[in-house]
Amino acid sequence: MKLWGVALIIDAHAHIWYPPSFSLEEFLKWAAKLGIDKLCVSKLPSLRPSSFSSFSEANKDVAEAMKAHPETVLGYCYVNPAYEEKAVREFRKCLEEYGMLGLKLYTDCHCLDPRVSPLIELAVEFNAPILIHTAHIQRRYIKGDPPTVSNSEDVAELARRHPKATIIMAHIGGGGDWEWALKAVRGVSNLMVDTSGSGVDLGMIEMAVREVGAERIVFGTDNFLSSGIGKIRGAELNERDRELILSKNMLRIIERRGLP
Repeated sequence: MKLWGVALIIDAHAHIWYPPSFSLEEFLKWAAKLGIDKLCVSKLPSLRPSSFSSFSEANKDVAEAMKAHPETVLGYCYVNPAYEEKAVREFRKCLEEYGMLGLKLYTDCHCLDPRVSPLIELAVEFNAPILIHTAHIQRRYIKGDPPTVSNSEDVAELARRHPKATIIMAHIGGGGDWEWALKAVRGVSNLMVDTSGSGVDLGMIEMAVREVGAERIVFGTDNFLSSGIGKIRGAELNERDRELILSKNMLRIIERRGLP
């Protein structure tokens, strides 16, 4: 099934997980049923802050998924920046040996922690995107979020500090004040946003196009496949903007990285 005749759909934000609750083959089957052609995946260690052994093993699993499904799966390297040089070496290994697309950062460190900068610099060297887990909150802590969680203003500031980097702010639909989040990032040209998250509020995608521009939005599900597709299906978008979001913007990032 293809949506609106779009030739290619790329999920910029997905995950592989741990058996027996997760099967990569089943996940890819359901993605295909919804018309998703490629998925950019990472694997998060189950405990945080993550250890070096846990995230290096997770990256090996992503590399195996890429090898098993080369036409469908692209990988993000996951590291804990607190490991500093070891984290940088692991990221370089993922780029050079595994052929991964980019970097995934979660809540091991705040995105403005100085230990993050060497990873961003390496990503710039390889034209690799950085996907950052983001909370859309106006006060720093809420509902048990760790002090290392980054909000939209933080990610915008990181992008300003590294203007050559391609940074993707994760899940505008991930909960919290998405209107505030979109306004926080609208003036930062090297900062993309993805459409993932469990939130499916009416008008969210349309506001993202108005405030940020369709050229800076990439389709993502964060594994919420049906609602991820549904929020694009239900949004009032013209053909050009829909195609940019579903594939063309992410395809441009993938090609800049030099991957097929």
